[in-house]
Amino acid sequence: PRYQKEFSTNTLTRFLKDYTISKSCGASWNQIRLQENFNLIHVKALLVNLLNGFRDLTLMGVEAFDFNHLNNVLVSRDHRTVRLIDIDGDSKGSIHYPSKLEPNVSQVPHKPCLDIDLNSLLPLIVRQLILGKGRGPAFITNKIGEIWRAKCSEEGKEIIRIILQENFYPRFKEEDDETIKKIEKHTRRVSEWFYALLKKKEPIA
Repeated sequence: PRYQKEFSTNTLTRFLKDYTISKSCGASWNQIRLQENFNLIHVKALLVNLLNGFRDLTLMGVEAFDFNHLNNVLVSRDHRTVRLIDIDGDSKGSIHYPSKLEPNVSQVPHKPCLDIDLNSLLPLIVRQLILGKGRGPAFITNKIGEIWRAKCSEEGKEIIRIILQENFYPRFKEEDDETIKKIEKHTRRVSEWFYALLKKKEPIA
């Protein structure tokens, strides 16, 4: 593929490390700036681009993708777009669709299916994006445990909502009343969605 400078060496592994490293662990000025500028809109855009990448591979008929350590996903330097590389990690090749004109065709063509368990993979990425901004891996693990041990769903969602406000709206209390209401409404909806993702349930509409 054509060399693209904006994607050079900037892997999802490296991005998540820069995104989650805490100041106490020696976050650099560039890493802190990345964290401060990365909002919930960016989180959504990154996830949508990632899903679109998997969709495109599926439509191309690719059956396998080597996802070791997330190094096979490149993130653009503006952190808005992703590219999947090193496809066909298991040497499965593209799905073969035999022609109706071919004699003695015994195998019935099947629908494209990328051999990746997104049900397990995506939550691991999402929890870092939602909970881990400038917090570090230990914080993510501890908070996931707290959410699961919560006495009820509302308590679990409240833990998420507070983290969302701290991570993405650090000056929340300095805003005017109308803005505060909008932030509370938005973080409540995101916490509903993220809680449902963790529990693998349908979010409340």
